[in-house]
Amino acid sequence: MADWPLVRGDAMASGVAEEALPEKLAPVWEFAAEDSGFEATAAIVGGVVYVGDVDGTFYAMHLADGGLLWKQHFQDGGFLAGAAVVDGRVYVGDFNGVVRALKADSGETIWEYTAEAEFYAAPNVVAGQVLVTTEAGELVSLDAETGKMKWRFQIEAPLRCWPTVVDDRVFLAGCDERLHAVAITTGEEVEGIAIDGPTGSTPAVVGGNVYFGTEQGTFYSIATKPLSIGWQYRDPKRSESIRTAAAADSRTVVYGTRGKQVNALDPASGKLQWTFSTRSSVESSPIIAGNRVFAATKRGRMHAIDLVSGEETWEFEAGGSFLASPSVADERLIIGNTDGTLYCFGKSE
Repeated sequence: MADWPLVRGDAMASGVAEEALPEKLAPVWEFAAEDSGFEATAAIVGGVVYVGDVDGTFYAMHLADGGLLWKQHFQDGGFLAGAAVVDGRVYVGDFNGVVRALKADSGETIWEYTAEAEFYAAPNVVAGQVLVTTEAGELVSLDAETGKMKWRFQIEAPLRCWPTVVDDRVFLAGCDERLHAVAITTGEEVEGIAIDGPTGSTPAVVGGNVYFGTEQGTFYSIATKPLSIGWQYRDPKRSESIRTAAAADSRTVVYGTRGKQVNALDPASGKLQWTFSTRSSVESSPIIAGNRVFAATKRGRMHAIDLVSGEETWEFEAGGSFLASPSVADERLIIGNTDGTLYCFGKSE
């Protein structure tokens, strides 16, 4: 069974599922939060879905039927970002700046760490470290076992991206108009490179290149070692800000924009492969599963798009807004909306 333990599927933030989804999809089950909504992306591990709502309740439910395994309510903070589920533990941060490690089988709190500012990005967990970014511009490394801080890296502007890890480096795209490469063992900056504007877009690293967009509407491909700009793409007709993470593999790089579209670019050249009009702003990060792209909109639509042609193959209208991103495991897709419904899509009977 394939899992989705981290918010973008893997530590490199590729946004690519290990398996394709059934050609025809339909809701298999729905789970309703109690007078709340979902903005956080779900993690899926071992047939269990883990996700928190905006009012501070964290849920674990069975992927097969949506049955509740456990829930825990935390009075002082809601969840705007997803969790990481690694080695039997759930690591999650709330908007009051508290990171918690919970037992995955019961929800019992193991440890807590309080940062100096709120979290808008999920933790990444690599090599015994829990990496979190904060609105105060911090990248903090915590010991996964104890929750004690190992090191801290600071910039002079907010960090809203997920900390992407490749080999011995953590990549951060900051609101200080720079891409940073930080040593994962020490927290010291190894390299940095200027970009054309602030960004909270999570960098995706595939094939030795970092892919992300900015508030100026520019999409970058930057080599990882040493940092150097390979290409830039900017829509010649409309330069709307890019707040989603990209999904990237050897075939394509796809991302959503606030300009109501999903773009696909050639990863080698940066040339436009296709544009798909979503008729609504895209702030949920798309994913790739098999030969299709799955993208959700702020108006509550989920689109399946052919990876090669850019043609729509399936659509579902949920209502509400999708700010969370899709997660995929065991031929099912999970996503929650701001109206408080968590959807599980699977094979249409």
